[in-house]
Amino acid sequence: MRDQRIFSQRTKIALWLAIAGLAALAAMVLRLGPAEQRALRQAEAVLASVPPGFGLYVDENLCAECHPQQAASHAQTGHAQTLRRAADWSDAARLDKTSFKDPQRGVTYHYHFAPNEGLAATLPERFGNDPFPLMYAFGSGRRRVSFLSLIPNRLGGTSAIEHRVSVRVEGNGIAFELTPGHTDQAPAQQVEHFGRVLDPVLLVRCLDCHAMRGEVRDQDIQGLEPNVGCQKCHGPGREHATAMREAQSRGRPSLPRPKRSAIEEIRACSQCHVQADAANEFKALPDHFRSVRLQAAELLQSRCFTQSEDRLACSTCHDPHAPIASDTAGYVQRCLECHGAANTVSCPVSPAADCVRCHMPAVETDREGKRHDHRIRRKPATAR
Repeated sequence: MRDQRIFSQRTKIALWLAIAGLAALAAMVLRLGPAEQRALRQAEAVLASVPPGFGLYVDENLCAECHPQQAASHAQTGHAQTLRRAADWSDAARLDKTSFKDPQRGVTYHYHFAPNEGLAATLPERFGNDPFPLMYAFGSGRRRVSFLSLIPNRLGGTSAIEHRVSVRVEGNGIAFELTPGHTDQAPAQQVEHFGRVLDPVLLVRCLDCHAMRGEVRDQDIQGLEPNVGCQKCHGPGREHATAMREAQSRGRPSLPRPKRSAIEEIRACSQCHVQADAANEFKALPDHFRSVRLQAAELLQSRCFTQSEDRLACSTCHDPHAPIASDTAGYVQRCLECHGAANTVSCPVSPAADCVRCHMPAVETDREGKRHDHRIRRKPATAR
């Protein structure tokens, strides 16, 4: 009986403590002013929109609330079309019943598309009509679209196969070509008749530059959020979005994010836009004809950059939120903003035109098409 009385007393004490705690919490909520309550509700709304398992990253629609023009323009860029399932690629159906003869191996790839089955390739000379699925399409198509397949390997994991053939959409037609890196590659195993097996580290890098997130598991990309969105370049947005909403709810001006320096911006862009594989980025592949592919390394070595006092960055000429411009007039105007001002060096040959044609010529690279020389040379080489 005595033990029961002690237990009953402890239960009563715990109950009263719980009631007192709830009362204190209610009083605290009641003391919050309207502004604080709105801020709390808005912060909860922001946190509720964070994709599961994505940590500090928020739904990109939140970015569009404050930056509608950039969001609308970005949707038209190559950054917004860097990766999708091959069946969802807008030109997938155009590959149906097309073929491409491998100029080196002499075999012919045939392509098939069905909405319910997706995109596939067959190689009759080797495997009859057995289809090889092309699961993912990488690239915006401005240069090419390449395909990736995920298949089980003998260790119970997943192997990634980069298809040997890429495509370019040219007006009303489709142009086929060997995927870069596949030239002079002999198949070492059966699957390599369709493409090369990617090193897992390289596959992670492909996803890192073509998607916001995604993990290769069980012959699929789990949790895929494709393309290059706002937070790929600007960093995780949860803290920023929360701060902006709190500032708005309190009627206070929102503070912009700190602006990157020019060198920080160039290095950020070069993580995906081909940086040189060299310890010293300022001495990467000097004067090699393929160095024009390494726009960041080239730009960092230019006098325009080294004498710009950290003002010349990629976005000086390229708006990352807009489709890339092919008209050189806009780029010439960027040049003249510095070289057209008083007390600055101007070109003695053509002070108000032809900057790009003379100092940033389009140079043919090894099977890669043409790229503009970002070294911005005073006397560009005629052949490299």
